Amino acid sequence: MFSRLFGSQAAPTGGSHIADLVAMGFTQENAQVALEAAGGDVQRAAAMLLEQQEVTAAPARAPQPPADTRGPAVRAAEERELALALEASRREAAAPPRSTPAPAPRSVPTAPRSAAAAAAEARLARQPPAAPAAPRPAAPSARAAPPPRRTLPASSGAAGTPEERVQRAAARLAGHAAAVDILVTSLTRVLQNPADEKYRTVNIQNKHFQSTVAAAPGGMEFMYAVGFEPMHGHLVLQSRDPALVWIGKSALEQLRGTSSYGASKEAQQLQQALALSKVEYETHDEVARAAFLLRVPEEPPEGAAGSTKICVHVGQEQVWRRFESCNTLEDLLNFVRSLPRAPKRDLVLDNITTRPPRRLDTAAQLGLTLQRLDMWPSGHVAVSCGA
Repeated sequence: MFSRLFGSQAAPTGGSHIADLVAMGFTQENAQVALEAAGGDVQRAAAMLLEQQEVTAAPARAPQPPADTRGPAVRAAEERELALALEASRREAAAPPRSTPAPAPRSVPTAPRSAAAAAAEARLARQPPAAPAAPRPAAPSARAAPPPRRTLPASSGAAGTPEERVQRAAARLAGHAAAVDILVTSLTRVLQNPADEKYRTVNIQNKHFQSTVAAAPGGMEFMYAVGFEPMHGHLVLQSRDPALVWIGKSALEQLRGTSSYGASKEAQQLQQALALSKVEYETHDEVARAAFLLRVPEEPPEGAAGSTKICVHVGQEQVWRRFESCNTLEDLLNFVRSLPRAPKRDLVLDNITTRPPRRLDTAAQLGLTLQRLDMWPSGHVAVSCGA
């Protein structure tokens, strides 16, 4: 799922932090994965691991709801319908495209989306009334208390049914439009390609993942809640529970109508527009400077008779270039304007070959040769921006 959205750039983690998490009772692999997802922050990594344990631990599930009165035959029929839907989706993805798709039989859904949605609605309808959260149990003695400067944050309240945990984690993402959009796209691909491993694997070492999903409050909690688990430096969706994935996707899509999501989306679009304007400006600047360079006469070869070597000083940078002694100040000015660091407006040239320096009149002296301007057989010109 996420392998197409995120690359494989690594983020360094500290060995001492891994040792601290292992001392708290976590496995080394889980500690490594959590540290990478938290960008090396040991407190946040420990909080993520605690959230994952609460999501995956069996005792965290609320008391089971009353037995389903529809009977095993109805439940078995629902399971068969979901299996047929998934199989129909796989066949449809493998079949060549058709201009007008043939209608599917009414007894079999045409995509896993409808079956997953129906299963999700049924699961939500069967949820028992929310019970008060039980007090957090004391930490086992195997987890040594961390130093005061690494005190773990309070529990985020991971108790409840899997559906409640998914919805609670999704609600925390309301003000982070980039994370919401990425997760919605990724979960959609999971539902459309349930048998494809690449859509169920997350590379947590990618910088884009770090700056969007992992950096957003509730991002990692949401991924654990829908079924992702640490595995070999990645997060992998091991459980085959399309209904729970559909609930998570639906909860995220509902956030798109909130004011928090809207404000975050506007800020994101403004940042993208500013970045695009910068690119357009730089492109226009490169084109303009290339046009000035085309007006500069061809550089004579090294040691050619009658040539002069000019050093152009732009800030702390020095650029050497050979000219014919008969080339003019206008030719030198065009070369200066082609340099990336040269001012685009109010450009001033000073002949600093001798002391004191002499200001070159870029309006009245354009036709004078470099030899006439005392810049032969060599010369130095300082570039600055006039008032």
